[in-house]
Amino acid sequence: MRRRKETFPDKALYTLPGKMFLRMFPPSLMSALTLALANIADALVVGNRVGEAGLATIGLATPVFLVFNLLGIGYSSGAGITHARLTAAEERDQALAHCRRMSAELLLIGAAIALLGNLLMEALLTGLGAGPDAPELRELCRGYIRPLITATPLFFLNFLLYFFALSDDNPALASLGMSVGNILDVALNILFVLVLHKGVKGAVYATVIAQAGSVLILSAHLFSGRKGILRLKAVLSASCPRRKIRLSRRNSLKAGFSSSVSYLFQFLFLLIGNHLLLAAGAKGTAQGELAVAVFDLVMNCSFVTISVYQAASEAMQPLAATFSAEHDSQSLDYLMRITVAAGLVSGLILAAAVAVFARPVSAAFGITGGEEQRLAVRAIRIFLLSTPFAGILRMIISYDQSTGRVRIAAFASFLRNAVFLLPAALVLGIFFPMGFWWVFPVSEVLSLLVLLPLRAARMKKAARRRIPVLSLTMTNDNRELGTVLEAVAKFCEEQEIPPGTAVQLQLAVEELCAVTMTHAFSGKPEEYIRVTLAKERGPRYMLHIRNSASYFNPLDMKMEKARDGMTAEVMDSIGVMMVKKKAKNLWYRNYQGYNVMTVEY
Repeated sequence: MRRRKETFPDKALYTLPGKMFLRMFPPSLMSALTLALANIADALVVGNRVGEAGLATIGLATPVFLVFNLLGIGYSSGAGITHARLTAAEERDQALAHCRRMSAELLLIGAAIALLGNLLMEALLTGLGAGPDAPELRELCRGYIRPLITATPLFFLNFLLYFFALSDDNPALASLGMSVGNILDVALNILFVLVLHKGVKGAVYATVIAQAGSVLILSAHLFSGRKGILRLKAVLSASCPRRKIRLSRRNSLKAGFSSSVSYLFQFLFLLIGNHLLLAAGAKGTAQGELAVAVFDLVMNCSFVTISVYQAASEAMQPLAATFSAEHDSQSLDYLMRITVAAGLVSGLILAAAVAVFARPVSAAFGITGGEEQRLAVRAIRIFLLSTPFAGILRMIISYDQSTGRVRIAAFASFLRNAVFLLPAALVLGIFFPMGFWWVFPVSEVLSLLVLLPLRAARMKKAARRRIPVLSLTMTNDNRELGTVLEAVAKFCEEQEIPPGTAVQLQLAVEELCAVTMTHAFSGKPEEYIRVTLAKERGPRYMLHIRNSASYFNPLDMKMEKARDGMTAEVMDSIGVMMVKKKAKNLWYRNYQGYNVMTVEY
């Protein structure tokens, strides 16, 4: 018997993973929505002031942002996931050294991109589609892209600080930094473009200044606060064997790029789409510049409608990495269900609103003519058909990425982009340019239809290789502790754990749970303790005890040897002292407002 079954309490909000996710989701949603607003601010403001040429400029420059996302999110999200897993495993020094290595590497790449981009600017403009045959469009693109390329290290630093703060138990600061930066981007766009009439240059200056503001706020995590372990002095001074740093780097890159590789395909998709639509305009089969402007409008709508699914994914990722490190598959399953539910409910409401107001949306971007607006409205509504399927796919990839299933995540990205999206774009762009927008629902639906059965078969096969794990949830009722101890004893017997170790494991569960019930719980019905016991390879026995009480560290209790006249607290601390003495390692951390004790035997 490899895994014991256990059912969570009926009320979702009272379960530990549910409450932890709902603590993370609102700040992630705020960050994602303001980021989407900032992403469309350039197109929205410039489209109104400069018109279709300005909107086309933003569309042609979008691949540059996708390169930023490919590298910045690839490095940063993977580094954040690995950081969460390392801190959950109490590998503090390795986590700090890993942060230093990944940050230095990405910032050096950013500096190289800034230098080469400025040196090769003319070739870059031609490659993006702003050729010498369109001098006005080329000049607009040059004024927008040069400052953007120069600020590459700043964009990468913002990614790093955001994902590390999010994974280092500080989602509130991560949300604040991202949200303030994005709101600043919108405000400065209005000021520079609409008020001061700076055109596309004003739009890019607003974006760069907003990035600097976000970095300023997020960097506070490195210098102060009680949450997390990432402080600048500790990061710079951390020492860890090179072998471990190389291992964590490899794991980070696998995790991050397994999903961010989609930005590479999106980069190719935009290049193909822009070039094919412009070519169709030259042939007379479509209105080229209008089609590119509508394409950019659709992509800007995608920033908003997909943002809620991105928020759900980002809220889930550090929690999934933590539960995965603890081998708590039942918490992972429940976390995935609540993530998909939150994403779909929010996403469908938002998509319906955009569909109803598609005409005002297109007008807001400067597309107001009768025929032009009809094309834009039709394109928006066709695209919106794809959003729930795209959202589900994004959340699945994020889940697999966070739980170490990087091959499945990479395959899903490859399937969607290389197998379906790019070929569909080529076919529709060449033979049916005015219906190019069907590329979105076609590629998303086909991707899910192929992925889900293949993934289910792979997960079923992987389940047979899982290590033995016991997972139980109990309330603050002392009577349930006896049932839990019986289950621990039975698990130890089934797994043939040495009698001495089995006794120590039962002692640890009894003492740590009892002291929590006595000194941390207040008697409320929604107080829970989650016990997870895993027999890892070695063998190594890992016990994780998570509770929903307010901050309580049993290791802070006053500990003395037994004597007459001792207080109740000191008496209770003797049991904790015995556990600490017998265990190979005993750690405490407070993560997302929950107390976690990890015991290793």
